[in-house]
Amino acid sequence: MRLLVCMVLTIILLIPSLASGTGNITVSSVPSGATILIDGISTGTTTPTTIRGVTSGSHYILLQLTGYQDYSQNVIVNDNATSTVSITLIATATTTAQVTNGSIQVESNPSNAAVFLNTEYQGKTPLTLYNITHGTYRVLVQKIGYQDWSDRISITSGARTDVYATLQAEATDTTIITTIATAITVKTTVAKTSTAKVPTPWPGGTPTPASSLSAMAIIGAVCFGLVVLRK
Repeated sequence: MRLLVCMVLTIILLIPSLASGTGNITVSSVPSGATILIDGISTGTTTPTTIRGVTSGSHYILLQLTGYQDYSQNVIVNDNATSTVSITLIATATTTAQVTNGSIQVESNPSNAAVFLNTEYQGKTPLTLYNITHGTYRVLVQKIGYQDWSDRISITSGARTDVYATLQAEATDTTIITTIATAITVKTTVAKTSTAKVPTPWPGGTPTPASSLSAMAIIGAVCFGLVVLRK
């Protein structure tokens, strides 16, 4: 019975050591874009990135980038921990000339705009592009709701070219039609028939001429009076 108990306790104590833990590896390089291999197997990712779910223990990290020397390093991964690899790659020389490279830093207002270098998508702003060979390039910045921005830039060896794009909002054709109601007042005159009686003018409008007989009578009376006075 004691032997059985001891065996059970031993198994319980060994379970944590038998279980394989995992951790993470954060890998970055200057310039970026280097291919990452772990233990000789490609991870399908490039720098900078974080590789998750790596089994605990020692691992062989290899970085490869065209125009630069390969870089390798042993990394210890601990359970539930993140190990870091950060390196500056060394450029290689060719038989004809030294490889010349530069970089481009692209920013925009507003940010989070798509960046194209000679029609090839590179990422969203703010963005820094490394290992750009000497020459002239067309930078195109696009964002939904804004006009495209583009410019031609020159890249020189060992130098960084800064690009700042100020995006203009797209104009929308909006027609607003306003109808103003005009009030028209119509004045209507209604002829009414008056019921008032028109008074008859007095005296009459046409005077009656004096009778010629009455005038002679008056003259005769005056003459008679003068005769009487003389007597």
